[in-house]
Amino acid sequence: MTESKRLLGVVETRLEGRSWLVDEAYGIADISLVGWVRNLITFYEARELVSFDGYPHVAAWLERCLARPGVQRGLAIPQRP
Repeated sequence: MTESKRLLGVVETRLEGRSWLVDEAYGIADISLVGWVRNLITFYEARELVSFDGYPHVAAWLERCLARPGVQRGLAIPQRP
């Protein structure tokens, strides 16, 4: 929990004044983190545990990531039987 909060703080600071982690364009850094952040608050249900709502830049970034067509396609892949 402590390490997750620390990492969310690093991402929060990085996103201040930016839409994406590295550049003005969505890139590999965003792709590499979106799954972890999404699963942290959905699959692991740790939203309250890590005080996710205290990271508004991360929350807005996650919404931008999840709205991307490629991410939507990836999330729609059915599970294997």
